[in-house]
Amino acid sequence: MNKGEVTRNKIITSALHLFAIKGYEQTSMREIAIEVDIKAPSLYAYCSSKEELFGIVCDYVTNDYMNFVRDQSDEISSFSVEKKLYTLMRSLNEYVYENDLGHFINRYFLFPPDPFRGTFVQLYKQTEEEIKKIIGKAIDSEPERFIPANTVIASFMCVIDGMIFQMLNFSRDEYENKLEETWKVFWRGIQK
Repeated sequence: MNKGEVTRNKIITSALHLFAIKGYEQTSMREIAIEVDIKAPSLYAYCSSKEELFGIVCDYVTNDYMNFVRDQSDEISSFSVEKKLYTLMRSLNEYVYENDLGHFINRYFLFPPDPFRGTFVQLYKQTEEEIKKIIGKAIDSEPERFIPANTVIASFMCVIDGMIFQMLNFSRDEYENKLEETWKVFWRGIQK
């Protein structure tokens, strides 16, 4: 990797971190340049504006999250339906909780900056489609056992959203207890 590629990666990583913790409006290009350890004018050699840089970060995060979801599909392929769904639920929550990419997703999927609202709705739909494929495939493997896949998917997505809220706002122990209790109800509820 040449020096320009290394700097570009540092810019993306630093911008991601600052956008995730401070927000889009409160992050300046100057702050990003300082974190990367370059002069602010040099930053503009890599992107023409904060808006363009935010778009680059959005693409980076989306690609990483989509790859993560696809990897989950591969990792859980041999599991029972119950273990597939439980593992997927837990891993999606953990992703959002444990790294800057997840914090970015959490912040901007819930409250996107106005100029990017449409972008985030589209990104959410793309990732939701990947998750739907995994759940649909699992449920369709035993159609006589489960309620319709679309209902399971809608319920799963709502549980995920609720558990992410729990994870971000309560202690780890409280989150774990709520996940276990919620999982029991969800699992019973999706079976015929």
